Amino acid sequence: MDIRDFYSSLIELTPCWKVKTVESEPGSEEVNIYLVCGELARIQCPLCDRLCLVADRLPSRSWRHLDTCGKVTLLHAGLPVVDCPEHGAQHPRPPWGEADSATTRAFNQMVARMHQAMDDARKIARLMGMSQAQIRNILSHTALENGTGGLSSPGVQQRAPKTSSRPPTRQLSLFDQNDMTFVNQGIQAFRALDLDKAVELFHKHQAIYPKGYNITSRLEAAEFLQRGFGEASSEASERPARLCRLWDSFEDYLKSDNKGNDSFAAELKAIFFSRVLEAAEQCGPAAGPWLHPGSITLGYALLQAGRYEDAIRSLQSCIPGAPDNAAIYGYLGDAYRLRGDMKVARQCYREACFIDPAGIDWRHLVDEELKELKQDLMIVYDFHLELALAWLPSHARINGLFERRLLRLDDGLREMVDDYLALEKAMLKEKTPELEARLFFRGIILCENEESLRFIKKIDLIEVRRLMKHANPSLFADFLKTI
Repeated sequence: MDIRDFYSSLIELTPCWKVKTVESEPGSEEVNIYLVCGELARIQCPLCDRLCLVADRLPSRSWRHLDTCGKVTLLHAGLPVVDCPEHGAQHPRPPWGEADSATTRAFNQMVARMHQAMDDARKIARLMGMSQAQIRNILSHTALENGTGGLSSPGVQQRAPKTSSRPPTRQLSLFDQNDMTFVNQGIQAFRALDLDKAVELFHKHQAIYPKGYNITSRLEAAEFLQRGFGEASSEASERPARLCRLWDSFEDYLKSDNKGNDSFAAELKAIFFSRVLEAAEQCGPAAGPWLHPGSITLGYALLQAGRYEDAIRSLQSCIPGAPDNAAIYGYLGDAYRLRGDMKVARQCYREACFIDPAGIDWRHLVDEELKELKQDLMIVYDFHLELALAWLPSHARINGLFERRLLRLDDGLREMVDDYLALEKAMLKEKTPELEARLFFRGIILCENEESLRFIKKIDLIEVRRLMKHANPSLFADFLKTI
């Protein structure tokens, strides 16, 4: 069972909710579960039970759930706001508990059962790593919810609880070290890239709750970006490219010393690159489809911001001016892949590999199968990166990741022959393993267009196959099986 399906069942989520990611950093004593409500979900209005569309979402907050394998388990979600035709904007209760509680219903019931068994709030607080005030608040709330009254003290007469349509207010102690108010507000500000506010809230949490939730890694990450934005060039023409490089530095930072993870970066990526696009707009239309001439394209920023259709149009406009830029074709492949068109995506990746596999932005490539093949070939070719990349397109074609590239006389076949002969001539001057690999892939394309080649007399397919066999006998044998 997938870990997300496991937690969906464990939390007993309703169909409109799903587990987006489950995170547990190495050495951490926490499991963080991020929940999302479907964009087109229909949820009952709490006043009339009418099914209503989600109109908005509240800032993300956290609830403590039942521990998993001895680790504190936290649920994180931005609760939906529904638009009821009769009652207007309403806030439905989440399936795991109360919106204004710091703990889930299942956790509260567990604490109540523990209290029935041992009748010692102090001991329960110690076992749960919480304060007595928190435990008593949970017990009082659970007792009211179950209709059994609140906690009693010897000799004190119980008062009947007052009835109210409003849920009981959760009282927070200034010295409650498990309070997550500033943490949640800071994380929400961080995700909105309101870095000054995020840093302020994280510092406030550390100052007031020195023994509370450890926010150090997120604070340092926020400060890293805060410095980066401050150091980005004030020159409008330079700022977009500098921000793109800042993002790469930030990803490297998160991966170092386990300071973060990919899912955390994914939460920030779209809004970060929306800032890059805002900076690009300030450069004016004269800048064209490039953020930095010859290196960073506007299409790359659009792709990272999740604007796939705009990215495709922008990247395609770059090709006439840079037809031999492998990175552009790689980004095009990513855009089509994320749009759901795998066939066209792989055609773009194949073109990028034909131009230069080393020119692809492997760091951000979204095709996991190609990335796995690259890692496998690193082992095959003794961790020689350039050689592994040079052979990758041939392996990708023979393994079925790339489709056959069909060419006609008036559709690039003559150019392919000229390209092959130019490489063959270069090999006569200096024979290198990388050149052999490039020649092998072009040999595959020529052999798969054998019928059309009978009209071109200057290429000898027997010689092409001889060179392929000499360059890589085992791969050539695999190729022969495919044809």
